[in-house]
Order: sequence, then structure tokens, then C-alpha cells
Amino acid sequence: MTEHKDIQNPEDYSEKDYQRFRYLLTSDDTPVEELEEICMTLAHLPTEEAKKILAEFKNSERAEEVGWLDFAIEENETWYLSPNNEAEERDFLALKMVGEKDDRIVELMTKCDTCELNIRKYEIEREAIEELLPENPDFKYDLSALHDLLVMEQDRLEKLRLDIEREEKIQAQIKASIKTEKLKNLDPSALDNFHFDGEEF
Repeated sequence: MTEHKDIQNPEDYSEKDYQRFRYLLTSDDTPVEELEEICMTLAHLPTEEAKKILAEFKNSERAEEVGWLDFAIEENETWYLSPNNEAEERDFLALKMVGEKDDRIVELMTKCDTCELNIRKYEIEREAIEELLPENPDFKYDLSALHDLLVMEQDRLEKLRLDIEREEKIQAQIKASIKTEKLKNLDPSALDNFHFDGEEF
């Protein structure tokens, strides 16, 4: 395997360099050692263009000749997404929060599903008790208790729906506040392996 490289300075690479990388990665004449050298360089070059070239090479006929290509792609992704200043770090955290809001909204929706199921069950049981009530007067106590449970569950469902609406509004506002171009349309799950100091995981 080729020698490991440090993070590369994007300013040291021009469009001509990228074109050369593309040409060599698609050429049948390029030795494996040079393919590896280029992939190692691209892995540590945090630019959109380096990311694209690695993705293109991944789909090429010679990709299997670089056995650690997937690791190179992952490393490039890590360097590419890593924040470079305070503004990017803020947006990075904001995007992670968008993902956390997704999880919270799904959790609330699951609770809504449970409430809706319970309400359906209570309504079926209420119908059954109402049918039995003429011959079983004591069932009026069961009916009263069931009515209370039904009202409680309906109130809980309404509160959960309001919570979802609030979480969605906050999430949309946080997402709209992200100004870093590379993060604007990124799926928050892409940041799952990144962690801030003090963050629980």
C-alpha cells in the first residue's frame, strides 16, 4: 500500500491537476502504484472535485485494483465535511440538530400511532359494553371508566400532534439557517460518525 498522506491544501491543486487525476485513473496504462498514489492524495484533499473523482473511479473497471478504495472514499468524505471555521462549525452542529429533530419527530409519530390504536380499541370496547348494558346495568361503571380513558387518550393524541407541529417548525427554521453550501442539502445521517466534545453517543 502507498504511503499515508497528511491532509492536502486545496489551494495547491488546480483544475489541470484534477484533469490529470481523471485521465490517469481511467487510463489502462497507469500502473497500480500510481492509481493508489492518486487515490491516497484525493482521500486527503477536502474538495468537492476530489470527492467526485473518487466516486467516478469507484464505478470504473479498475476500481478493484485499489483494495482500500472504500476507505479512501470514507476518509475523503470525513475531511470534506469537517468544518474549517466557526461559521461552518455552527452549521455542522445545526445539521446534526436537524437529524436529531428527525429522530424526535419519528418518536412522536410512533406514540401517535399507539394512541390511535388505543382509541380504536376503546371505541370497540365501548360499543360492546353499550350493547351489553341493558342486561348488565353494573356495566355503566365500566362505561364511565372507559369514557375517561378515551378522553385522556384523545387529549394525549392532540398534544402529541401539536408537539410534532412545533418540532417540524423548529427543525425547518434550523435547516433554513444553514449557510454552508456543502451542508445545505446534505442528509443529516452523513454526520453520524462526527461527534462534538460533550456530545453523548
